[in-house]
Amino acid sequence: MSLLNRKSVLLPETSFRLGELDYSIPGCYDNIHTYPLEAKPGKDVFISVKASMPVDISLVDAKGMNVKFKQGVTEDTIGPVPCKMKGIMTLIVGILAGDRSDVTVSVWME
Repeated sequence: MSLLNRKSVLLPETSFRLGELDYSIPGCYDNIHTYPLEAKPGKDVFISVKASMPVDISLVDAKGMNVKFKQGVTEDTIGPVPCKMKGIMTLIVGILAGDRSDVTVSVWME
């Protein structure tokens, strides 16, 4: 593998629990997590997800347009998703209110 094709980690492996009851937020359920990602144009984004219950994954580009959506993911690697413009992409991980899931997610570019 050459230096130009190296894996660039955008979000290191992160574990969290979705769906916890939290009275301080509207709706009282912490069922959506968002992560800003500094992506580089011309590269492909990959998302690795492991969840105890199915979750929904969305990747949004710098203009706010959904470029990849996958519903009901328990264990999957999503990608390659091409990054076409410079800016902050956003990873959104969600679950229905009332459900709970232990989630581990990581994001990288190649």
